[in-house]
Amino acid sequence: MDIREVYENMDKKHALVVVLLALIAIATTFSAFQTYKLNQVLSGEAPSAPAAERPARPSADNPTKKPSEYKIGMDYKKAIESKKPMLILFYADWCGFCVRFMPIYEKLYKAHKRNFNFVKINVEDEQYADVVKKYEISAFPTVFLVNTKEDTREKLQNRDFGDMDKLNGILNDFYKENK
Repeated sequence: MDIREVYENMDKKHALVVVLLALIAIATTFSAFQTYKLNQVLSGEAPSAPAAERPARPSADNPTKKPSEYKIGMDYKKAIESKKPMLILFYADWCGFCVRFMPIYEKLYKAHKRNFNFVKINVEDEQYADVVKKYEISAFPTVFLVNTKEDTREKLQNRDFGDMDKLNGILNDFYKENK
């Protein structure tokens, strides 16, 4: 019996059930793959930037410091008074995304410290409660570019945090517009 004979003898309802089951299997596989990729992006594991630019993962060979352990920037009040554009990072030491973002923030600091005041604010520090409320911080890390002369601010998009070229471009454009 060849395939044509099997098809001719097959009940059309059974054939339809087989086709529907195959489509469901394909859709489920696609959905599972999309969920996997979304989880990679949300956990910071997606290869959105070249490996050299991605922050290092914590390991026994490569311990990662807490954001508060980085010696970057200056006090918020001094930065506001200086009239120089400012980059503010709102973080929490327990936040894994914040830990992974700090090497990028450090690179930005080294590249742009002449043009910007860099500030880190631990959202759990009570002395900054009013600042956290003023900027309506609800997720971490959150980064703002601030023009202290005109009291304007621009929130950076987290999706750009893994792209050093894009971040450098954003900072350069902001500085040109607000010096």
